[in-house]
Amino acid sequence: MRWAWTMGVVSLAAGLAGCPKPQILRFTATPSIVCPGDAVTLSWDTNGSAWLEAIPALSGLGDKARSGTQTLPVKESTRFRLEVSRGSKTALTESEVLTPPRPVEYGVVDSGQPSPFTCRTEERVLETTLSLEEANLSPQVTLGEVRNLNARTLVMEKAETSATLDEGARSSAFEGQPALGRWRLRLPLDEGERCEDALEAVDGRLLLQLQLSCPR
Repeated sequence: MRWAWTMGVVSLAAGLAGCPKPQILRFTATPSIVCPGDAVTLSWDTNGSAWLEAIPALSGLGDKARSGTQTLPVKESTRFRLEVSRGSKTALTESEVLTPPRPVEYGVVDSGQPSPFTCRTEERVLETTLSLEEANLSPQVTLGEVRNLNARTLVMEKAETSATLDEGARSSAFEGQPALGRWRLRLPLDEGERCEDALEAVDGRLLLQLQLSCPR
């Protein structure tokens, strides 16, 4: 604390440095869909004292450094919680890992330039791709039924397998294949229809539902 004279008036200048708020800069649990027994990697970056816990509880968590990674196996769907504290203030976030069997929806959205969709006028289709990577899925996760969630016919291709599904239809053509990998999605155009019209008809997105499972 100090006294200062300014323009003949006594003023009190006091500087109190406040404690910075706790911040969670990054917290991930990958892959986000795993089979029982698979390893999940937690990664975090904070500015304070970190505490990790899991629901259901797992051993090896608790007090952690401000930033780091940790890999541990899970047996079932698990919610990981990260709490960071500085002084009396805390910040909290969660990340969930799921285990099949369960249906999961995926999609491709036209969110701007460059567009993820390609218009193939000679083949009269609107085409895009969807890649499912190890950050999303364990290599152990396999496919069951697939379902077309669009309001028109969709052609789905993966590796050497292809299926044409009408609106809302299901197919078991991909059953047993690894869910990881690249999908090719094609929207056939009606007679005289433009690609722009087809994209507008599905609200600028293509959606599919995958029934995921694990080896028994």
